[in-house]
Parts: sequence; C-alpha cells; structure tokens
Amino acid sequence: MAPSRAGEPWLLRHALRIRWATWIGVALIAIRLIAPRPDGWRLWSDAAAALSDVEQARTAALLYYQAASRTWPPPGRPGVVPSGMLPFLPGGVSFSRARYRLAWEYAADTISGARVIGISVAGDDARLAQTMAQRAPQGMPFIVSGRRFVALIASAPGR
Repeated sequence: MAPSRAGEPWLLRHALRIRWATWIGVALIAIRLIAPRPDGWRLWSDAAAALSDVEQARTAALLYYQAASRTWPPPGRPGVVPSGMLPFLPGGVSFSRARYRLAWEYAADTISGARVIGISVAGDDARLAQTMAQRAPQGMPFIVSGRRFVALIASAPGR
C-alpha cells in the first residue's frame, strides 16, 4: 500500500512536474533563439526559387541572343516576359510570382553608349535581395540596389 501524501506540502508533491516544465520551457526558449524563424525559411525558399527563375531566364536570353542574330530582347515591364523570349523559357518559369517579380533590364548610357543587360528581381520583402545575394551561386555577377537584385548577363562598352 502506497504511503499517503496528504500531509506533504504542495510544492514537494509536484516538484518533479515543476522541474520537467522548467526544463521544457528552457529548451523551447533555446530552440527559438538558435533556430531560424519560419518566415526566415520562407525568405530562403523565395530566394532559391527566384535565383532558379533568374538562371533559367538568363539561359533563355542567351538562346534568344543567338537565335536573333546577336540582338537582345527589348526592355519590358516588371513581371512581363520580353517579346520573343517566351519560346526559349522552360514551362515552369514565370516573370511574375506571388512574392516577387522578374524584369528584363536593358540600360544604356546616352552619352557613352555603354550598355548593361540583366534580369532584376524585386520582391515584396525588403530582405529578399540581400538573401539572394547570400545564396547566389559562385561566379554569378550581380548588383543589389535597395529592394532589387540584378543578375548581370552582359555589358558592352560604349563608342
């Protein structure tokens, strides 16, 4: 027969449960401090998806350049595939996603004639461009300007 614990103080009767609850609380706090937050996971996932779209769009632009007698597609609006480049894009690539948009960049200096050609990504989250810069593959030339990540494809000197 078990001894009666009726006369024991409440704290002694529940000491084991209190100890376990304390350890669980400490472990949860430590995990929260060490592990990235779920919104960070989404940001890393968006950066990886955007980099994949940029790389596939880059390949499509180079194919377009070869097929179009060494001319680049004309500049377009953010989220819209440049005219003539659609046949060279794989089926899963889109210039307009839920949390970011791709844009074809074709900038030229009016005085010197120097050109820079690339694909920019502008996202809803201000941290997306920085995260993409951290995850960009080795050897990919890029520029980060505010909320925009621009993967450079080509440049040409001026006159």
